[in-house]
Amino acid sequence: MIKKTVIICILLFLITAICLGIYLHISSQERFTFKTKEVVKGDIVRTISATGTVNPVTIVNVGAQVSGKVWRLFADFNSVVKKGDIVAKIDPELSERDMEEAEARLESARANLKSALENISLAESRVTSADAGLKKGKADLLYVQREYERYVDLFKTELVSASERDQKESDYKQALAQVESAAAELNAQKANVASRRADYQAATSQVRSAEAALNRARANLDYTIIRSPVNGTVVSREVDEGQTLTARMQTPVLFKIAEDLTKMQVNASIDEADIGCIKEGQKALFTVDAFPYTTFKGIVKQVRISPVIVQNVVTYDVVIDVENRDLKLKPGMTSNVTVTVEHRSDVIKVPNEALRFIPSGNIKIGKKAGRGHMAGGSRLVWRMNREGNPEPVPIRTGMTDGEYTELVQGAIKVGEKLIIQALDRDGKPIISNKDRPASRSRAFRGFHP
Repeated sequence: MIKKTVIICILLFLITAICLGIYLHISSQERFTFKTKEVVKGDIVRTISATGTVNPVTIVNVGAQVSGKVWRLFADFNSVVKKGDIVAKIDPELSERDMEEAEARLESARANLKSALENISLAESRVTSADAGLKKGKADLLYVQREYERYVDLFKTELVSASERDQKESDYKQALAQVESAAAELNAQKANVASRRADYQAATSQVRSAEAALNRARANLDYTIIRSPVNGTVVSREVDEGQTLTARMQTPVLFKIAEDLTKMQVNASIDEADIGCIKEGQKALFTVDAFPYTTFKGIVKQVRISPVIVQNVVTYDVVIDVENRDLKLKPGMTSNVTVTVEHRSDVIKVPNEALRFIPSGNIKIGKKAGRGHMAGGSRLVWRMNREGNPEPVPIRTGMTDGEYTELVQGAIKVGEKLIIQALDRDGKPIISNKDRPASRSRAFRGFHP
């Protein structure tokens, strides 16, 4: 009986020890819960974000071509002007004096031209007179020459005396000298005509120069009236009445006129890492601080190839056309731009958090954890199996929008829940060893302070 009692006691002790061991073992194990997220179906849009500035498509700087004091302004900020409208006037006094001086010079030049023309007529009449004198001299020379030759023949027959022959010879030489003198006078008068004609050409040039100076003075007088070159709205006035302008090295700007404020553009600065995805014709959305709940739409018009480098940061200017019919957008507004570079419709979307999840070593995983991996380029997501343990599912992915990634291939269905995080018994996230930051000695390998 005692032996039987001892055996029973021993059996009870062993049973109790076994139960206690099982209880302690179960109690010592960690209890995990898993946070999941559903696989959904829908559209994936890949975008690029940037900041930009709202600007009018065309801004015309209206300047002054002449110096002077601003006499009067006919336009101000926000004034709507049409092409040809007078927007300002510059004091015309100096320009009027210049014009009067140019008119006087033109009158003097025309008088000189008239005098030069009269001198040409006088010189030509003198040429005619000298030519007639030369012809008369030649006729007289011919007569005297014949008389002299006849007296020479008569002298040989002693019909005339030597003194008579010498007189005829003297007359002949005088007539010859007169002809030579008349020829020289004719040449001199011809030279005088040429000189007078040169004076006439010079006087003509002076008249043309005076006319050009008068036209310039008249144009400068017209430039004192500043007119709008385009239809538009004045967005900036740079001068005040009474201000003195100096139009020499640089043209002073009076107004800046936006040609059409119903058509605006956004100049967005796109980082060099993203510029390869931007193409003309892509859709863009943006907001401005003045209307934070209004989304404006635009189209990429131009991708400029000129880089903008600021402190070694390279960006490129992208021009986006925007309709502004309600005139909400104002020049200079800062915009937050989102450009749509790729769009996929009606695809299965996997949460990006599920792609980042990696179970820690303490988590019990299913028996199929090491099976069924795809070829290179695949990724793993985790789901709960029938036993309540995580099991991996290899998938192939496509484009992502930062929150979801397109499922290209894999045994995942819409509505399935994928593990995105593991929580301990206290509800705190469990960090995988792969997610832990590298130790200091590893991060600074080879560095010994």
